[in-house]
Amino acid sequence: MKNFISIKKVVAVAAIVLALVFSLTSVPAYAFVQSDLDTLISTGDAPYGDLSGADLSQSDLSGAKLYGANLSGAKLYRSNLSGASLSGADLSGASLSDAILSGAYLQKADLTGAFLQKANLEGAVLYGANLKDATLYGANLKGAKLKGSNLEGAKLKGANIEEAIK
Repeated sequence: MKNFISIKKVVAVAAIVLALVFSLTSVPAYAFVQSDLDTLISTGDAPYGDLSGADLSQSDLSGAKLYGANLSGAKLYRSNLSGASLSGADLSGASLSDAILSGAYLQKADLTGAFLQKANLEGAVLYGANLKDATLYGANLKGAKLKGSNLEGAKLKGANIEEAIK
């Protein structure tokens, strides 16, 4: 009888430990580096900075140098990123709805699963960008340069792709 109770305790503890492990690993952890955010706020630039998960919504980041930056999971909706340099940046899972990215440089940027509903990407340079599973409903891609971009699974309903160069 004692062995049965011990086995029940071991099984219960193991189940709790497994539940904790799975709950902690199933949610992506976004934790920006405060000094990188401070640099962006003070200078308008943060190349190669870690801004993952940062709330930058409605920010004016026009012309910002954010190449190579980690912006995964960042909130950038309604932000102005026109002319920004985001080449090689990680924007996977970022919220860019209603953002202005006209003329932005996004060569080889990772926009996997990014939300770009009604975003303005007119004239943006997206050569070799990964837009796999990105949501681009109603986005303006007029004149965007998309050569070598991955659009597999991208949702383009209502998007303007007039004069977009594939």
